[in-house]
Amino acid sequence: MRIWVTGVGIVSPLARGARATMDRLVAGERAFAPLSLFEIPGTRARIAAEVRGLSAEEVAPPGEAEGWSRTDAMAVLSAREALAHAGIDPRATPVDLVVGGTTAGMFETEELLAWLSHDPSAIAPLKRMLSHPLSSTADHVRSAVGPFRRARSVCSACSSGANAILLGAAWLRAGLSTRVLAGGADGLCRLTYTGFGALAAVDPEPCRPFDRRRAGLNLGEAAAFLLLESEDAARARGAEPIVELRGWATGAEAHHITNPEREGRTAARVMRDALRCAALEPSDLDYVNAHGTATPLNDVMESAALRACLGAEVSRIAVSSSKGQIGHTLGAAGAVEAAITALAIARGVMPPTGGLEEVDPECQLLHLKEAREAPIRSAMSNSFGFGGTDSVLVFAQPDRFPPPLGAGSAPRRRSVVVTAAATIGPLGVLSSRGGAAYLEPGPPPAEGPIAFNTGAHLDLARARRLDRAGRLTTAAVLTAIEDAGLGGAAQLDAGAGDPAADAAPRRTLPGAIVGASFGSVDASTAYMRRIYDKGAKYASPADFPNLVPSSPVGHASIYLGLRGPVFAMADLGATAESAMVTAIELITAGEGEALVAGSVEEASPMIERCLGPICSELVNCGVRSEGAAVLLFESAARVRERGARPIATVAWWNSWRGDGVGMLAGAPAPLPLDLSADGAQRAQPGVPTPAAVFVGRQEDRLVACLRGSPWAEVPRSTLASRSGDHEGAGGFAAAAAVAALASGALASVLILGGAPDRGYAILLVAPGDA
Repeated sequence: MRIWVTGVGIVSPLARGARATMDRLVAGERAFAPLSLFEIPGTRARIAAEVRGLSAEEVAPPGEAEGWSRTDAMAVLSAREALAHAGIDPRATPVDLVVGGTTAGMFETEELLAWLSHDPSAIAPLKRMLSHPLSSTADHVRSAVGPFRRARSVCSACSSGANAILLGAAWLRAGLSTRVLAGGADGLCRLTYTGFGALAAVDPEPCRPFDRRRAGLNLGEAAAFLLLESEDAARARGAEPIVELRGWATGAEAHHITNPEREGRTAARVMRDALRCAALEPSDLDYVNAHGTATPLNDVMESAALRACLGAEVSRIAVSSSKGQIGHTLGAAGAVEAAITALAIARGVMPPTGGLEEVDPECQLLHLKEAREAPIRSAMSNSFGFGGTDSVLVFAQPDRFPPPLGAGSAPRRRSVVVTAAATIGPLGVLSSRGGAAYLEPGPPPAEGPIAFNTGAHLDLARARRLDRAGRLTTAAVLTAIEDAGLGGAAQLDAGAGDPAADAAPRRTLPGAIVGASFGSVDASTAYMRRIYDKGAKYASPADFPNLVPSSPVGHASIYLGLRGPVFAMADLGATAESAMVTAIELITAGEGEALVAGSVEEASPMIERCLGPICSELVNCGVRSEGAAVLLFESAARVRERGARPIATVAWWNSWRGDGVGMLAGAPAPLPLDLSADGAQRAQPGVPTPAAVFVGRQEDRLVACLRGSPWAEVPRSTLASRSGDHEGAGGFAAAAAVAALASGALASVLILGGAPDRGYAILLVAPGDA
């Protein structure tokens, strides 16, 4: 199927509204001005691209603004514009939602976090903290603009917004959705402002992308959303496309947490994959909206990647960076720049690169110093994030090119299997079969951090830059990969760096989707306390990269050489389940072949006493503990090709927003089991069913979901009493399910997870029973 963009919404430092923002971009206006949101003594830079006159009160329900953020306000306003532009009312037409970001309500909560950290006994659930979780923006967009059928929160640092659009496109291409509102939003905050300053990445003057005299980026804030629809759905309601979203790709550099590959090999490879997905050649492109941060390393890398990807066409294809006018809007950047690219095609005008006067000899491309009016047949939007997550989107004039290969046929969904699991928790580091230990009777875990010997599982020299969440994540992913027989990094990506291999399709590369409910709360709190107590000069360049929500999975990618899709999810107490369902969907849609998915949670007084009770509703629970839990999902075809045997087959899954009542009605009923002479497990009528429901925590909302479903009377097992009653308990439930299937103790397990106003279900069955 073709995917049409039928609505665009933007809130930017230049203007509120997509049309006004584009008018001012084309006119060459720049949004940089003295920062007014906050003051931080000792900062080298004092300018930013700020959205003026914005407040949460504009969009929050009466009396609820205390728990909303500036990020939420920008997201709601741009989401409303995109839906209105498309002529879609989500109350009447099913729409799904994906939001990318990194900061959420950090601006509203960072001062409070720093204050609370001075007196741990004062930590208490505070309504103001409701905007802190990364998932809060999606929640608030849903409450103000929705309803939405499903909603996800994605983080891959500066490519978050682009990956939100990519996930929405994958849903559409696989037939999992008909319409998706996808985009990103990020507001300015002290943490990111001082953090980029500590990295010496900020220019105290207006930035100059690709310029010989460039000295760094300027930070900005913004939000943008695109309404994506299948062509058939749009035509059925008489909608007209703005542009066609033809291609997309993402991949990890596995190089460095902040610095890009100088040669740009991965970026070039991802650009090629996006063009291949779009069924286009460089000769079909007329414009590139570059990532173009104005930092010395990034601009050289991106220029090299464009030359490698575009070949002789590079001298013809115009390039510009919007960051020279609106700044680097972090998690929103990929969505904002995708929206600008779409509008450039629709208007037939290419915006300039603000601040560019003298092109760096190492950045030689066809740069636009002034806007250019010209037909744009197709265009590419590049986004690159911390940890080296590169994502590329390709847009085109509607019906300008023949449909991409397979776009005219019915959606093809690939079978997904589980080949390994791993947990790091109170019972130690366990692989696939070891997870069954959490099903056995025993004492509850001890309070506080678990015992974990990094040197026993990771190379200490290579792991020196990893924080605790990064080490737990990396060790868990490594355990699962080795248990599945995939070997080390060399085997995972034997062709890395080989130009011939880089020219081939690389969507077969392993990736990882691992999130945390609240990110690195204690580390962020300690970082901000230093800033408030001592000033900006005490911002740590070593600590700051670890505060980005996607840093643990980014570190795992770098350590293990994972070069496929790499990003984080965040969904409160259902984060592990959200990551796992997302991995299943991406493999189903053909966007990956092998993805490790799960969550990592650290012991934290701030989470236990403040964020957990008010956001996850974990009140009067048992011992919390901490840990990481992941499953390795692969396409069934890939597993057959490598001669491996799956542990379980994904038979069904679902996700929802709301109370979840009726959401399990479509789940296949537990099947009776017979163990045949050849050892294969096969369903037999009339035979008692060895099935179970596994949940991380016992919650009334999950019991309500089961009522009236085929699984209502199936025995339930709860893992929290052994794993710890924390937000990541659902990951341990999934790992225990894999262990039970691997041992033959069960034939089918329904993994059920939820948090306030959301839920996930995954049905795993023994191989051969799907």
